[in-house]
Amino acid sequence: FFFSDANLRMDKFLRGIVMDSYTGGFVEIETLLKFNTIKKLSTDPAVIAAAAEKVEQLKLNESKTSISRVEPFTADMLQDNVKVSLRIGNLPIKDNEYVHTREEVHELFSEFGKVALVRLLTNYNKIEGVRSAVGKGFVEFANIESFDKAVAELCVSGDAAADDKPKKVLKLGDDEISVKSMRVWLDKKLADKESKKEEKSGDKRARVEEATQNSAEIDAIEFTLDWKKGCVITLEGLPEGCDREMLLDGVKKYVGEDVEARADYSRGDKDGKIRFNEPNDKIAEFVAKLSDGSATFGDAKVGKASVVEGEEEETYYKNYIEFRTNQMREKARDKLNRNKRR
Repeated sequence: FFFSDANLRMDKFLRGIVMDSYTGGFVEIETLLKFNTIKKLSTDPAVIAAAAEKVEQLKLNESKTSISRVEPFTADMLQDNVKVSLRIGNLPIKDNEYVHTREEVHELFSEFGKVALVRLLTNYNKIEGVRSAVGKGFVEFANIESFDKAVAELCVSGDAAADDKPKKVLKLGDDEISVKSMRVWLDKKLADKESKKEEKSGDKRARVEEATQNSAEIDAIEFTLDWKKGCVITLEGLPEGCDREMLLDGVKKYVGEDVEARADYSRGDKDGKIRFNEPNDKIAEFVAKLSDGSATFGDAKVGKASVVEGEEEETYYKNYIEFRTNQMREKARDKLNRNKRR
């Protein structure tokens, strides 16, 4: 559950580790054991590792101390829940708490297919430090087929009359649950917000100027890096099963535990690069050992290793800086778009 698409979209802390290129998507079992839900099941890392080995969507690192998804979780998956989620309302409340549990809501919607996640919404009172139920929530299905089946039975079309009823109405106790597709709900929410904004401002030119200014500010974003020569090595003929963690383990073993480096490598590729943050006399020594086979990644030798120099080095850093600049600009655009939807 913790590594599922549905949970990673909600769990900012775990998502940050899984999407960190430095970790290669691996989460240390010791970190997972800090979660109360997991601690209730076991506090033994070996038990957690054994359980992860039985899940085909997960994998362990070589030392069996960290867990990762087989399929990486990427930024474009963050909005995938919209197309398989329902917005539900009129959930019964008593004394500011939900009368029914997530498990009961989960079971209620399971007749349409596999439910990946149920979220019951609350308001947080900062002064009193308590949460209050608001009678609303989300139900996310594991696949589009189950979602479509639920929509066909529980939702009315977007152009239906106000008094039209769905084919089926779900109840919790005596209360009928209102159901909309998340896309319809978001579109209406956005439309209402834009309508209010138009009524308040009434100035299209101001919006255009704002968009132009935002675009100029984003285009002005530049990633800078004070890079130094002789800090990048290129590797050819990497062994099968190699990953970033294996490359960085090699750096720690042959160059030093405290040496900071980044592995520019994608699993399955035959070639890759390692970039060190600072020059180090041991880098050339490391390359020499890789070349003569006295240094290995795991138990496997590489086909060829060399320090990147001259024009090739300049091109490498130019491409890296360009990549990071585009990444920062895209992040700024995403943030701007999220703010517009609020």
